[in-house]
Parts: sequence; C-alpha cells; structure tokens
Amino acid sequence: MKPLFVALVLVAGGLIATTPGMEAVQAFVRTQAADRIEREVEAGALGALLGGAGGKLLADNASAFTERRSYLGASVYTVDPDGDGDADGRVLGVARQFIVIDELEGDD
Repeated sequence: MKPLFVALVLVAGGLIATTPGMEAVQAFVRTQAADRIEREVEAGALGALLGGAGGKLLADNASAFTERRSYLGASVYTVDPDGDGDADGRVLGVARQFIVIDELEGDD
C-alpha cells in the first residue's frame, strides 16, 4: 500500500509542477493564431507575415482575454478574445501540454 501511495504522490506532484502557466498559454495562442491566419489567408509569404504578426498581437494580449481555472494537476483556460462574455474556446493545460477542448471559433 505504501509504494502505491508514494507513486500517487509523485505523479500528482509531477502534474502540479508541470501545469502550464500564462507564458505557455501565450506561446500556444501565438502558434494557434498564426496557423489559423495562415490557413485563412492561404499559404505563402503574405500568410506567414500576417500569421506571425496576428499571432504575436493576440499572444501579447492573451492574459486580458483568457481565464484560468486551476485544478492543481491541470488547468482549463477559457478564451474570449472578442470580450463578449461568451467563451470562444477552451483548452486543457496538463503536463506542459495543451489539449483543445472547444476549438476557437471564428466568424466564418
């Protein structure tokens, strides 16, 4: 029983220690936004340029439109870039990774 308890404590501690913070969220937002802008504009030099600029702009302001709910070993980030109070996407952050729960929606 004792080894199982120690293993659980180590796993829980590892998850808590590796829960991504806001800097990691900003990097994730930058990558996701840049990829989406490039897809919308089409691949090429213009798409890459606009994607990089748009991704950086969104990432720099991510803390203003992202709410974090911490569950010790993981966090759920709710994204609302248009500020209308209706979540546009949700992401689970666990073990330095992000898992998209609800895709960030655009005005397609």
